[in-house]
Amino acid sequence: MIIDVMQHDARVGLGSIADWAAANDVELRVHRLDEGEDIRALNPADMDGLLVLGGFNSVNDDETWLAAERIIIRSLDKLGRPVFGICLGAQQIVRAFGAPVFKKDRDFGFGQVTDITAGTQFTAMNWHSDYMSELPGATQLYTSTKTPNQGFKYHAHIMGLQFHLEVTPAMVQDWAELAQVSVDDSDVDYAAMHGRLAELLTATFL
Repeated sequence: MIIDVMQHDARVGLGSIADWAAANDVELRVHRLDEGEDIRALNPADMDGLLVLGGFNSVNDDETWLAAERIIIRSLDKLGRPVFGICLGAQQIVRAFGAPVFKKDRDFGFGQVTDITAGTQFTAMNWHSDYMSELPGATQLYTSTKTPNQGFKYHAHIMGLQFHLEVTPAMVQDWAELAQVSVDDSDVDYAAMHGRLAELLTATFL
């Protein structure tokens, strides 16, 4: 299986997703939007699935590549092929199907996210100041005190997560420096986060 990946910044990379792909014999075909790659000529019919990573843009920015991404997302939905969005990627899914994304106070750092179905909580990394409204027809899966819509499933083969489970310690420290804050991750169970993400990726793509 080949999964096309939309990467928007060198500092917001695959993290543990690369390990999941290697363990499951999945090839990741990465498209570097931050390096000016033009994705308008890509044919969604040639894609087995799509993974849209996070980034520092807003879905409300007037950028050609943002619009092109949303066209690909809608096309894959029509083809019944899987799409998985993280942070900006999840917001792109929401916007692709007509729901708004709005600006609010920044949510940064590790925090507790509630799994609505299971009624349990887990730790995840947040870094966003744009918030997703509820997408009509989607099933909301996750929430938190500061970010009501933390994740959803749409049309059985599409999933969006506002939070980050793919992060590594190096990524977190890099982001903390960029955000000019300190982050204490001494009690963070990265293996548990990566394991949870692996389960979600497997359920979506495999």
